[in-house]
Amino acid sequence: MTGLLSLGWARLLAGAQFPDAAARHVTLGTFGLSGWPEMRSVILRAAHRDAGLLEVHTDVASEKVSEIRDNPHAGLHVWDAAYSLQIRLRGSVRERPRRELPPLWEAVPETSRKVYGGHPYPGYAMASPYDHTDDPQLDRFAVLQFRVEEIELLLIDPDKHKRALYRRVNDFQGQWLAP
Repeated sequence: MTGLLSLGWARLLAGAQFPDAAARHVTLGTFGLSGWPEMRSVILRAAHRDAGLLEVHTDVASEKVSEIRDNPHAGLHVWDAAYSLQIRLRGSVRERPRRELPPLWEAVPETSRKVYGGHPYPGYAMASPYDHTDDPQLDRFAVLQFRVEEIELLLIDPDKHKRALYRRVNDFQGQWLAP
């Protein structure tokens, strides 16, 4: 059972390190301010297995930040086709404190900084895609830290599908589930 959990974390760690890894682009699900669920792709920037933490970057003006401030419960989803592995994570999200951001901002490539700033704000209506102006700003940069409370893994195996749920409350010991 620990082998499946190790595989899941290995794929998450690869996503945080390698641009072509399946877990690089994860789906973040939040509770929308309108009451509807909201899902969007985000880039996995860091994974810390020992602490059970994952990190993504975003523009502080994006709706996802307001949604998380309103309700910090969220989910992450990964489909890793190379391993026929589905990773579902449930947990809570917090913004890293502003004082911790300058060194992380410095590590963001210049070409990527343009998505953290600009006008109009993310999600606002525009007449044309050319109506948006880039204006990279540290003040608009946010790092969201996802604290994993549950990780559910489904390994699609031609011989026998394997599914297990691991919870922080029991030190991620795991429980097999019917696939």
